[in-house]
Amino acid sequence: MKKTAQLNNWIANNIPFLILVALIAGLLFPTQLGVFSPYVGYMMIFQTFANSLGGGFRDLAQVMAHPKPVLLTMLTLHVLMPVIALGAGVLIFPQNPLYTLSLVLVESSPAAVSSLIWMTIGGGSTGICLSTVLLDSLLSPLILPLTLRLLCGTMVALDTLGLIKSLMVMVVIPAAAAMFLCRVWGRERCSHLKTQLALPSKLVLLLIVSANVTRCADSLRHLNISLALLVCCSLVMRVLGLTIGFGISRLFRLPYDTGLAVSVNSGMRNNSAAATLAAQYFPSDVVFSPSVSPVLSQLSVSLAVRLLQRVYPSGETTPK
Repeated sequence: MKKTAQLNNWIANNIPFLILVALIAGLLFPTQLGVFSPYVGYMMIFQTFANSLGGGFRDLAQVMAHPKPVLLTMLTLHVLMPVIALGAGVLIFPQNPLYTLSLVLVESSPAAVSSLIWMTIGGGSTGICLSTVLLDSLLSPLILPLTLRLLCGTMVALDTLGLIKSLMVMVVIPAAAAMFLCRVWGRERCSHLKTQLALPSKLVLLLIVSANVTRCADSLRHLNISLALLVCCSLVMRVLGLTIGFGISRLFRLPYDTGLAVSVNSGMRNNSAAATLAAQYFPSDVVFSPSVSPVLSQLSVSLAVRLLQRVYPSGETTPK
């Protein structure tokens, strides 16, 4: 058990590098790792369930009693960032609407469950972070298809019902099951189970990244100017989300732990879900941005957490 915990901690501390390795592995061995693609949906169910353990309906009720941090995060996640992604895509890729859809799909996705890792590393508010992830996950079948329909409905044909069904199966049901289990089984036992599943969950995340990127391996091997611009845009969107989240947290004078949760949740997306949906419902060009975003997201947030620990005024460590 001690060795397992040490390995889990090592993976958590090196997750940006390991995601990059997983991405490269998918590009180099698309045939071998592509065999896992049909099972990505099942892996998503497991990952969502494992990372949602420890939070319950009571947590959502407590946060909703003081909803400002969650509402500010949701404003950034599902209003500001999708509109910015649409504007950037239309401006930079006027002849390739699939690249625009790729950007908007990422920015319409729910908050990342992996943001909880950075709450532990950076000393952020786990309760606010988990509640934001759970609420956003439960609302994702409504928010994501509606956002795509409003912003990109005239660009490409959308299987709205298919998207809703997939989000229900991959995100909502396992998250709700984890919350229900916490209710009937007890928080302590669920937290223990979450600890046991932490290592398998991270390994599954790496496998999901490898399997999803195999869909666009051929395009990435022949990187052109447009794809290079899309990589740059994806990186800028990740940094911009973190920056807007930080700016809002300072504007509303949130303490460090709450501000870290708002900043990280604003900048991190459930890229695995976005890439899985892209692989199931859209051409391979749409898979590109969700596939490279995990690397960019983890790298940018690792730097952001260290920066936030320096720039926040000392003593601002407890919620107001």
